[in-house]
Amino acid sequence: MKSLKYRLKKHEVTLTNTDWNKYDDRLMKAVERGEVDKVAAVLSKKGIIPTKLDMEGRSAFHLSATRGHLDCLNLILGHSVDLTATDATGKNALHLASRNGQSLCVQKLLQQPNSRAEGKSYLPPDPH
Repeated sequence: MKSLKYRLKKHEVTLTNTDWNKYDDRLMKAVERGEVDKVAAVLSKKGIIPTKLDMEGRSAFHLSATRGHLDCLNLILGHSVDLTATDATGKNALHLASRNGQSLCVQKLLQQPNSRAEGKSYLPPDPH
């Protein structure tokens, strides 16, 4: 049973990446390195989706929050990303920034005017 769940999960991630292209790859690499100029150049390409997951279930949006690349995050936020988008582990950018101690990114994400989507709070649920 465990192997079936693993296969289904693996297949699910693969399905989301069928249209991964060289620009998606360039965006991920630029965000990984914190290269703001390159991030801006790639984001100017038509059809770039910063929340698209790679084969490892990560996105440029989530990576910028995780690594604390605030300038990259600001550029990505300028492209009307879905703040509630999750990575393959079910974490959104706010979760990842918070977990990795990226207080400036947390602050920026919380300041977004559309930090509520479809009546759902962007903040994680209160466990109490």
